[in-house]
Amino acid sequence: MAKKKEKTGENRIAFSARLRGQHFRQGKFYHVMYERGVLYFALSFLIPVVIMLYAFSREQIHPFGDRQMLVVDLWHQYYPFFRVEREKLLTGGSFLYSWQNGLGTNFLSLISYYAASPLNWISVFFNEAHVRDALTYILIAKIGFAGALFSCFLRYTYRRRDFSVCIFSSMFALCSYMLGYYWNVMWFDTVALFPLVMMGIVALCREGKWKTYTFALAVSLAANYYIAYFTCIFSVFMFLSAGVIECKGVKQFIRRLIVMIRSSLLGAGLAGFMLLPAYFGLQLTYSVNNKFPKENEFYHKWKDIFANLLSYSKPAFKETEALPNFACGMLAVTLIGVFLFSKGIKIREKVSTVLMLALITVSCNWNKLNFIWHGFHFTNMIPYRFAFIFCFVLVAAAFRAYDIMHRNGIKVGQLAAMLLGPLAVFFLKYLSDGKKLAFTGSVKKSAIITAVFLLIFTAAKLVPLSNKKLHAALMNLFIFAALMTELTANALIGARTVGTSSYSTYPTREKEVSTLLAEASEMKNPLFYRTEMTSTYTLNDSALYGYYGISQFSSAANVSVSRFARRIGLYASEAGNRYYYRTSTPVVNSLLGVRYIISRSGAINSEDMALQLESSSGSVMLYRNKYPLSLGFMMNEDILELPDKAAANPFEYQNQILKLATGISDSVFKAQRDPISIEYNNLDVTQNGYGSFSYTRDKDSGESSIVFRFYGVSDGYLYGYASNGGFEDVTVICDNSVVDNSRSKPIEIKDYPVVFPMGNGKAGSIAQIELFAKEDHSTGSVKLMVYALKEELFSEAYDRLADEQLSISSFRDTQIEGTVTAKKDGILFLSMPYEKGWRVYVDGEETETMPVMNAMLGARVSEGTHEIRIEYTPEGFGAGLAATFISAALCCLIAYYDRRKARRKAALAAQARLEEELAEESEKAMENDLPEAQHEESQGDNSVPRD
Repeated sequence: MAKKKEKTGENRIAFSARLRGQHFRQGKFYHVMYERGVLYFALSFLIPVVIMLYAFSREQIHPFGDRQMLVVDLWHQYYPFFRVEREKLLTGGSFLYSWQNGLGTNFLSLISYYAASPLNWISVFFNEAHVRDALTYILIAKIGFAGALFSCFLRYTYRRRDFSVCIFSSMFALCSYMLGYYWNVMWFDTVALFPLVMMGIVALCREGKWKTYTFALAVSLAANYYIAYFTCIFSVFMFLSAGVIECKGVKQFIRRLIVMIRSSLLGAGLAGFMLLPAYFGLQLTYSVNNKFPKENEFYHKWKDIFANLLSYSKPAFKETEALPNFACGMLAVTLIGVFLFSKGIKIREKVSTVLMLALITVSCNWNKLNFIWHGFHFTNMIPYRFAFIFCFVLVAAAFRAYDIMHRNGIKVGQLAAMLLGPLAVFFLKYLSDGKKLAFTGSVKKSAIITAVFLLIFTAAKLVPLSNKKLHAALMNLFIFAALMTELTANALIGARTVGTSSYSTYPTREKEVSTLLAEASEMKNPLFYRTEMTSTYTLNDSALYGYYGISQFSSAANVSVSRFARRIGLYASEAGNRYYYRTSTPVVNSLLGVRYIISRSGAINSEDMALQLESSSGSVMLYRNKYPLSLGFMMNEDILELPDKAAANPFEYQNQILKLATGISDSVFKAQRDPISIEYNNLDVTQNGYGSFSYTRDKDSGESSIVFRFYGVSDGYLYGYASNGGFEDVTVICDNSVVDNSRSKPIEIKDYPVVFPMGNGKAGSIAQIELFAKEDHSTGSVKLMVYALKEELFSEAYDRLADEQLSISSFRDTQIEGTVTAKKDGILFLSMPYEKGWRVYVDGEETETMPVMNAMLGARVSEGTHEIRIEYTPEGFGAGLAATFISAALCCLIAYYDRRKARRKAALAAQARLEEELAEESEKAMENDLPEAQHEESQGDNSVPRD
């Protein structure tokens, strides 16, 4: 009896537990966490985040050590631009224009590629000392979102809700593309959003739902139009694939195609406020000059490309000749055979997947398709920037195979198919290495992890469990454990390959420079002035340290300004998208409004005529330009006659500018054609004319150089100009003292020519220039010219310009107000890049603007005193903003129409069901009434007597 009661109690407890479990499963928490996939979304985010944090900690990246992830362009460009964006967020500065980037930049166009990530806004919650940490955490979050949004794609597309989506999402988030290119932080918003866009396409084809695709595409385009361009191209192929698989018949496919086109236009329209200014900004850059390649070229052998699928290998980092970053783990390679040969997967799904993988592979290797994919442009380093799409397709196919095995059970044939992918890759590696396959390094580790995966799948086949959910959970757990070792090792390899830089010394002399910038701001200055450094630390120092300067290196650099900077002797290149300051001539400093110059390497021992020491902080010196000019000043109309071509050298070009702008007849710069001596060290030199030399040398002859010596002049200062062509560096010595430009390190001319000062030497002084030949060159050439700046003539030209300056009374990023007194009709020269977005108003009336010196902004101003107002709106911004609002309104109207249509359809369906129910009830009532009537009729017949 007692045993019976005990058993009854156990049954009640068990029933109660089952009942609670049923209520839990039916509850809101279970619905949100499991059915809606929030748990898997969170895990798919956290797993790659934790792995990247661990990898960064092993590389001592701050706060785990004194290293940082800033390398290459992240050092020179991305972080300085990120800092400017944060400053604007904190101070309320305009996002339309920036004066801390170059001579002035369309900031909206700039950030549309470099810094439009919504996550960047998080940086405002970090103090100034930890802004770089903010960027690190933002990057890691983007990698996490790549995993999280890929999990959304897997859950919706393959209708699977278990831990396996987290496993494969981590594979995508930590593929070799992510690990090799993560320092290009601005790309990763759109890379992370890519799975969501693809999920939207599947939803559109499957159910006709368009919102996910439309809004995901819009955010992708707004966050980074460049990577979103890849998304747009692949969306065409993804739609064809999903349409063939999901659509039921040709008519539905056509209807879905119409919705796809409409949604694509709406997505682009929603991002119009960014896209149109970016488009017009790109028209001012060098990239518009690219031409379609005529000859076919294949970069790599096909076997090398697929052999690179091995795990535990260094990802491509920046090398132009590197292989595409296709590796995403050996589990993906192992399961691709299952995907191709499983009967549960439709042939059309297999064919479309193979075609998409082939498309990306051929596009990476064939120059013409590669050119098209990269926006009709050949990249400078960082090749195959769309390779993440290959990883996306491969991991999705691997998950499809894994899903089939979970649903239908593991077959013996599938275990055999698992060998195909790894064996093919190992064989290709064997061929790629010259038919030698050393069982070491990445080969050994890849083989081991592949064997582990095969062992897990074999065990799952041989040891089945009656509880299928437990069986699937255990298989997921073991696969996850093995995969984590692989992904963690790859993350460590990636972080080590990309490298780090010093955290505590970036930016160099930051405290001292900030102190001097603050002191300069407290001096008697106009509302706008420029500051520059004698040499660059990054290629965007003004953006990094936070001052109005000249230097800029970015893909958005105005090619006309780069050309102008090169012509006046600054270190510049049109194709290199850069122009940046080196200690130049007083003419350049005055024209460009440079008021202060900072030397981070001690006192400047040149240009006593033009510079005066104002302050110092440690070894950092602040100098004031004795010949400053405002942002605007009057020039003769003759300046418009300056030819759009380079002169013989920068000194002659500057002579032309001053003659046309001021009307002086004599040249400010005079050529010094007779050096005291020329000395050749280990070089056989031929002089080909004034300042032009060519040489031959024995590569094993050691250090080779040419030494020139010149006398100083009594009425001016010497300046030199050297071009590259086999020479690497220049050192300048005046009266046995190394001149400041070459004190800390020689002046580089290996990439671009540059003008440089030659000290304070006067009559009787000797200035020496030594040019060092490149060690790997046996032949080369150089153009060296030395000119003397005539102090009296320069002062005369300066006085004429300074007499008619723009006096600024109000200065904001996009609006400048002031007054100017013109002694005669002329051109108001403004030392800012010419763009159609600028409007100049004279006494309230808009006046004609034009490019001056073929690069800078100018406006016609008549004789007299005038009120000047200058305003800026990026070209295309108004139209883009209108497109955004119109597209948003259309989205709302379409959504409203769809909702009404759905309600009407639901109402009609409900009415149809009601009518059907009423008809059924009526039939039942009739059936029930018929026997009663028949019974009554029979009773009535019995009651009537027969005749």
